[in-house]
Amino acid sequence: MSASLGLVIYAAVKPIFKIYFIIGMGFFLAKRNILPVTTCRDISDLIVTAIMPCLIFNNIVSYLSSSDIKSIGIIFFEGTLLFGVGAGLGLLTHYVCKSPKAWFGGLVSVGLFPNISDLPIAYLQTLAKTGSLFTAKEGNKGVAYVCIFLASQVFYQFSLGLYKLIRYDFRDQLAAADAEEKVGTSTETASTSDVSKKSACADEKDQHEASAKTSAKTSSKTSSKTSAKVSEAAATNDGPKFSPRYSDDSGSIASDDLEAKSLTEGTGKDANKHPPTTMGSDHRNSTATSTCASHVRRRRSSSIAIDNPLYMTSSRAADSRSSVVEDMGDLIVEYSEFQRLKTHETQRSQRSQAVADDDESSQEYPVAAPVEATAPLSKRIRAHVISTLKNFLAPNSVTLIISLIIAMSPPLKALFVSTKFHIAPAPDKQPPLSFVMDIASYVGAASVPLGLLILGATIARLKVNAIVPGFWKTAVMITACRLIVMPIFGVGLTTGLQKAGWYGDDRLIRFVSVLEFGLPNATALVYFTAFYTDPNSPDHLQMDCLAICLIAQYAILFVSLPFLVTFSLKVSLGF
Repeated sequence: MSASLGLVIYAAVKPIFKIYFIIGMGFFLAKRNILPVTTCRDISDLIVTAIMPCLIFNNIVSYLSSSDIKSIGIIFFEGTLLFGVGAGLGLLTHYVCKSPKAWFGGLVSVGLFPNISDLPIAYLQTLAKTGSLFTAKEGNKGVAYVCIFLASQVFYQFSLGLYKLIRYDFRDQLAAADAEEKVGTSTETASTSDVSKKSACADEKDQHEASAKTSAKTSSKTSSKTSAKVSEAAATNDGPKFSPRYSDDSGSIASDDLEAKSLTEGTGKDANKHPPTTMGSDHRNSTATSTCASHVRRRRSSSIAIDNPLYMTSSRAADSRSSVVEDMGDLIVEYSEFQRLKTHETQRSQRSQAVADDDESSQEYPVAAPVEATAPLSKRIRAHVISTLKNFLAPNSVTLIISLIIAMSPPLKALFVSTKFHIAPAPDKQPPLSFVMDIASYVGAASVPLGLLILGATIARLKVNAIVPGFWKTAVMITACRLIVMPIFGVGLTTGLQKAGWYGDDRLIRFVSVLEFGLPNATALVYFTAFYTDPNSPDHLQMDCLAICLIAQYAILFVSLPFLVTFSLKVSLGF
């Protein structure tokens, strides 16, 4: 098939317009607070739990068969090289540019994990829509190949635990927090005796006061009964008769106003009595107060709207647009598990200390030693294998395994799609379970647009608070490795595999493989970094370094990726 150079260039550039437009839309919605951090997190969970599994099931069952087992093995081999070479380039960048030691694991992760699914799927779907270079069937089969690449990344990143590389950068902060926790525990233990003495004195004083109050209540009981009878008679004869018309919504509106006012005033009084000790606690208190007040306002607006349907109520989106735009600090607060990790580290150290101090046997409750310190090597290996296998229970992994089983078995595949294997059709002359494919196709189509919107919202929240001196060299080198060196390596690798006869006549797998080597980093690294970041820390060096690298990569992606696609289509594939 021969195509003009102009057609190839236009076909390579056209998907970039769509990709960057959707990313820009997510950027705009995040700046308007229409896509706040909590909404982005819910959408991400929705994609991982339901939408992406539907996309995987639809494309793998429909377009892969038992003859593609060789291609699946090639993709896993190329994925291993992709991640291994990327990690090696990250290590090389660290030592050549003398990158910050506090961002060692993060830099290796930048070289290790690309945005392996959303961008190539968007490219393939756009190229296949016109039919000038790839047919619709080839485009969908290419999406299935991308899903296999995604499976290889999930295997290395989650099943083998390589995402924990980012935790390595926060070891000093967790150790410092552990030391502070120990100091606080010792101080609390030292002050326990004084508190117990004061409480004993207070108990004696309370007993004397209680006996005095009992005698006073006994003497006043008779007079209280007489006054109660008089007041009851007065209420029966002269009291006002309340009718239902007095209990209208105006009363509820007034009570809501008083409630909102009391919330605000009470919070202010509490803040004066108990000033916040940390910046994070102050942020959470103010957030909780504003949330309660906004809930009262929405409830009051809804009660007015019931009486007057013409009353225009403001939506939640309008309320969020009027508030302060959320930034990286809000994302860290939403995703951070630093306090829980700190508590876990403290408990581990306490258990280890309890095991080491055999002489101190005066504990009320025995402290169990951690499995890592007491279990034999065989049990530790078995526990690691079990935890690895549990990671295969994720929705994407389960769906991938089930989809491959169905795709490789002709009788099972014939239940979902039309194949050469004969099976009794449904009354509409379609396979009996074709409606399952309709559902999967309909739901899975939302995966890539939503993923690109979340990508744009994440980029909108990237913020660099401080730049480490000389870090620009690290950012330039890792960007060049990611978007220049890796594509060159990918073109050379696929050319060698083609000459070795690995691909056969399947040009699509070669194109998808080259495309995977020219992608920037996955923005999921932002969430992994936020997971280990202390929200109360005055500086976030790891997040600043990651933000600089992501901004640099996505700033030149619109040039590097079309150039790689044009070269692959015209030179490597011979279009």
